[in-house]
Amino acid sequence: MYHQVPPQSRPNYSRREFIRRSAGATAFLSVAAFASKQFPGRALADESYTGDLVLVSQLGATPDKALPKLLEAFKASNPGLNTKTVLYPEEKFVALYTAAQAAGEQIDVLMLNGQDLRRYATSGSLIPFDDVPFKNRFIPEALGPFTVSGHLWGVPSGAAGGFPIYVNMALIKKYQLSLPKTYDELKEVAKVLDQHDVKSFTHPGKVIYMWPVWFFTTFAQTSGNKPLERTAEILTGKGKFTDPDVVQGIDLVFQFSRDKLFTPGVFSLDFPNALSEFMTGKCAFYLFHDSVAKQIMEANAANMELDMMLMPNLVGKPVESQYPGGPGTVLSIPSKIDPKRKDAALKLIDFITSDSSDAEGVKLNGGAVPVNANVQPVDVPVYSKEKDIIHQMVTYLDWFWPPEITRAFQEGLQAGLAGRIKAEEMAKNVQTTFDRLVSNGYTFKT
Repeated sequence: MYHQVPPQSRPNYSRREFIRRSAGATAFLSVAAFASKQFPGRALADESYTGDLVLVSQLGATPDKALPKLLEAFKASNPGLNTKTVLYPEEKFVALYTAAQAAGEQIDVLMLNGQDLRRYATSGSLIPFDDVPFKNRFIPEALGPFTVSGHLWGVPSGAAGGFPIYVNMALIKKYQLSLPKTYDELKEVAKVLDQHDVKSFTHPGKVIYMWPVWFFTTFAQTSGNKPLERTAEILTGKGKFTDPDVVQGIDLVFQFSRDKLFTPGVFSLDFPNALSEFMTGKCAFYLFHDSVAKQIMEANAANMELDMMLMPNLVGKPVESQYPGGPGTVLSIPSKIDPKRKDAALKLIDFITSDSSDAEGVKLNGGAVPVNANVQPVDVPVYSKEKDIIHQMVTYLDWFWPPEITRAFQEGLQAGLAGRIKAEEMAKNVQTTFDRLVSNGYTFKT
């Protein structure tokens, strides 16, 4: 059973909601067949509790074609247990979930994103998963983002992935180019492409939520491959947003604009228009979430040969190219759960995150790298390539930032790319915002 709280209309999705909504789904199998074939011999939940288990998630998981099917399979394998799903709009999730808690409503399992998990983990609102026996089924990159203050607070489901750079190799080969390994080489590639009326990068620049991924990518290099450590230092007052590595990371993003590496009119492009530019050969590179790869492959566009790479070396010193990302969702248990339902809730999470469930979820919803180590990606070549470099993925920094800082980066980056502000000034504005938060009582827990 699903209960959906209707969202208010709004013009833009956040980055994380877009990623959820962009996953495709195609198949449907009978619940009985799925439960019997995919989960033979699955242990039943503790029979000491029978009744409902309530899963609370965010609207945006609605297109998830796997979850309803998995819940039905769980019920078929566990007589006496029923599941109910409550979906709150993402922009109202915190308020509605808080109200539900205050009203004493039954909540047994939470399906969260990385930002919200940190909020509830640091406030003592979740049960630690340190001793969960099935946590070893996941790849380390999928568990790391959910370890806060030395404890694991949930387990991932679905796929992990992020924002590599997609490349149309048909253009690279047509003009006898090589993939750039440095920023200077990238500019040389751009010069040749320009001669043929092809730009380097497209981007949905109209959507303000998408710009911070560029800083996540550059800061990984300017921080000496310590973006998470440096972020923790800054948020605990041991560093500042005005530190040289932050300013350099911001300015490198602006440099792409100064060197005209973006398509003209980038600030007027939304998701479909940016993707269209890439698929029609108007641009050779697209730094974007890997959820678009399957769509590009299935479109079978003329003169499109899809490949991927990571950002060239931008800093002129030995660093590893990294890309921002993370698991799609995390399953947790609220600390105020009725103890009689705790074992059943954990059994449900075990079921949803099993290898069989993860394989089914990736098949139906797409995704680059399954969070379960023993599950293979779908048959998309760039996904296999991404699995090989998943160790170079670093968690989105806005999973750590307070929302006011995220907004300051969104607005500042868009302004700077348009030439209205310099990197030093933007950094000062962000630090001023952070200082105000600290003066009002903000503290960050590592």
